[in-house]
Amino acid sequence: MVAARRAWLLTAAGYNLAALVASGSETFRVLPAPCDGCFSEPLEVDYFGAGVGSEPPRASWSSLEDGGRAAFEEAARLGKVLIIENASSGTALAGWTCEQLAKEFPDGRMRREYDWVANPDDRNLQTMGSQKWIEAQVAGEEVKNRVKQDSKAPPFAPFYWGVREHRGGQVGSKKVVKRIQQLIASSVPKFMDQGNSASMFDNAEFWLGANGTGARAHMDSHCISTLSVVLSGERRWRVGPVPRMPKGAGRSKDGDVFFDDGVAYTLGWKPMFEFTVRAGEAVLFPPGWIHETLNIDETCTVALTTQFDLPRPVRYWRNYYGRLRRIGDLGPCWKEMRSYGSLGALKQKLPADVSSLRAHAEHLFENRIGNFSEQERDFYDVDADGSVGKNEFVDTFVAWAATERAIKNEKATRKLKPDMRLGAPGTHSQEL
Repeated sequence: MVAARRAWLLTAAGYNLAALVASGSETFRVLPAPCDGCFSEPLEVDYFGAGVGSEPPRASWSSLEDGGRAAFEEAARLGKVLIIENASSGTALAGWTCEQLAKEFPDGRMRREYDWVANPDDRNLQTMGSQKWIEAQVAGEEVKNRVKQDSKAPPFAPFYWGVREHRGGQVGSKKVVKRIQQLIASSVPKFMDQGNSASMFDNAEFWLGANGTGARAHMDSHCISTLSVVLSGERRWRVGPVPRMPKGAGRSKDGDVFFDDGVAYTLGWKPMFEFTVRAGEAVLFPPGWIHETLNIDETCTVALTTQFDLPRPVRYWRNYYGRLRRIGDLGPCWKEMRSYGSLGALKQKLPADVSSLRAHAEHLFENRIGNFSEQERDFYDVDADGSVGKNEFVDTFVAWAATERAIKNEKATRKLKPDMRLGAPGTHSQEL
């Protein structure tokens, strides 16, 4: 089996990795490419570090001089999944409880999830100051079916304070919005670029609820990485990668969403990781990952879940390009993904034969004179040495073009046939 090499920087407790270094590489097994010359995708269990235990790598960076920023940013670019210890340490929202939120934001407005019959328009009907919600254990719509499909599915519906919806004026008064914006700006973890405060506010969601409440397995349409910090309480997470999309599995039509509520369960989804995130800890994961949560503390749990702009997960886009470009839940990201491969020339017509395509790529490289944006460099710098060489660029461009052609040759359909297996090629198990 052909090996793929990807750079990876990380200091992770319990994984016997060396202390943070300036550069490095790992060799991964790869999955069969969907066409001759297409991008090959790394085997998920190798790339994401599964199989060592029931949880993803657990990072502890408090002793590092930069607070772990270099390691975190490398992980985000590659789309890694991490549990980060002491993530909320020193931030303004550290330790906030459901009771404190209710006291500080009595006029804040939120809603209970999976309340389609009583609240079909997803209006924010619950005021935070009315504290009965803190102990509420209410089953959401379709819960019997979901638990029958997967016995670990959360039995009760959580509350959702969608601060990201602040422009609609439905999450609270201007005073409420201004105050929470200030708190989030003062809660950017030290291992992150502080320039992320704006994107973390614009994408902020507070997930709240009593023991047994949680979000069912689903896929979001975010195009940037997610960081979810438990401010108080405990959450069990079950997460897994975007499923494989082999040749003939189809591609989504523009605007379609495939992994809506319950779909993952009906397809027999088995998570790659199952783990607990405790107060003060955070989980990092890339776009498209199917995820489910369950609040397991005896008291009400508070989690701030948000996305951030810096850095963008471009190496992840490249490494799993074929599947990410075919599942409609990530449709909002497709233009951005194509822009990296095409160097912004989305409408260019490319030569059909490989030799002419290589010549075209060589011409593009020479005209660039090494001038690539940060995101373009991440896409084309396969060996992660900080620069893009000519052969590296040409090989990657040709593989990108072949992958785009293969995607376009797939049938556009609402009935995708994803491969939910996680094992190595040649095995039939969905287990690791």
